[in-house]
Amino acid sequence: MTLFETLTSYAGRGAARFHMPGHKGVLPRPFDSVAKIDVTELDTTGDLYYESDGAIRRSERGMAALFGAKDCLYLTGGATQGVFTALASAVQPGGTVNIWRGCHRSVHNALALLDLRPVWFWDAPEAPAPVFYTSPDYYGRLYPRPDTGGLTLCDAAHGAHLPFCLPEYTPPGNLWVASAHKTLGVLGQSAMLLSDGMADPELLREQSSVFGTASPSFVLLASLDAGREELEKNGRESWARVAAFSGALAKRDGRVFVQDPAKVTVTTGDGLSDASRLAREFSVVCEAADKDRLVFMLSPHNTDEEFVRLERALASIPLRNVRPQPERRYEIPQTVMTPREAFFAPRERVSLRGSAGRVAARVFAPSPPGVPFFSPGELIDKKTLEIISEMCYTVEETIWVVR
Repeated sequence: MTLFETLTSYAGRGAARFHMPGHKGVLPRPFDSVAKIDVTELDTTGDLYYESDGAIRRSERGMAALFGAKDCLYLTGGATQGVFTALASAVQPGGTVNIWRGCHRSVHNALALLDLRPVWFWDAPEAPAPVFYTSPDYYGRLYPRPDTGGLTLCDAAHGAHLPFCLPEYTPPGNLWVASAHKTLGVLGQSAMLLSDGMADPELLREQSSVFGTASPSFVLLASLDAGREELEKNGRESWARVAAFSGALAKRDGRVFVQDPAKVTVTTGDGLSDASRLAREFSVVCEAADKDRLVFMLSPHNTDEEFVRLERALASIPLRNVRPQPERRYEIPQTVMTPREAFFAPRERVSLRGSAGRVAARVFAPSPPGVPFFSPGELIDKKTLEIISEMCYTVEETIWVVR
């Protein structure tokens, strides 16, 4: 039986539940149906971290095969759990790892908590150490897999769909994290850590249990299992429809950038007001907006009618004298303390505007896209502060610094 069938079978037994969770399978609407399969580890349901051949493990093996991987670990703590697990499994405390600077804030936090030493890069790694990069990024840009001769880790959080819509897809690393809920038909927080077999599978599972809850949600696990079945049945066909639509948009409108078929990034020159108007007039809600761009995330679960509505909404955006923005890179700040030293040092909040010359104690990363300008242990410089000001990031007006 599949995991979902196993859970529904238990729910149908009408057993007296003298186990967690406290709702005992009964909750008011709209949670009434999902409560029935929201259970804990039982003999019949399996155990995410410790079973050897139950319904969860069989589902993980099926998912691994879909992604061209040897192993797959289901995660209920989102891609962040996978990032911590991958880094802790690949690099010893105090060790060095090459990190692409455009990575998500979760990677920077992992460096501090795991006591790792980053060697930052934009274009190419500088040392034959393990390398951690991101592809695709938040705006749908795809990056080639770096090669240093060591272990390659990839934050592919936004790329869980890529095996089903890119004919040339190959695994992006020896270990890669796929945040399934971002683009697939699964519930929020559902993610996966995939491996080509180079990493010890038992070590990965053990580390996963360290960074995940001891009471993982069986509802999230069941949604991953259901998502796997959906991909097996018509994953390529359903994603071909999405790719055809987003590709046609990019061909018709020079303001539209599409490399990852699930991401439509539109340079409008006034993204914040455009987003507000599209939501108000067309009921089209974007994933993110800044002063230059709009980002729309597509999936097969968007209907044809919604695609038409998006097309009409984009056509209503006035033509302005703007050009698509290239990837914004900045000079990597000077590191004066290790990430861990700065993270656990006495700290205080100060005005971002007056923080030049101080040492960052926490990640400063306006979200979205959640890519840090400053990481713990880095010297805050005026040039980067000017870039932040130019990009009109005002969501955070203060920053944590070492006291």
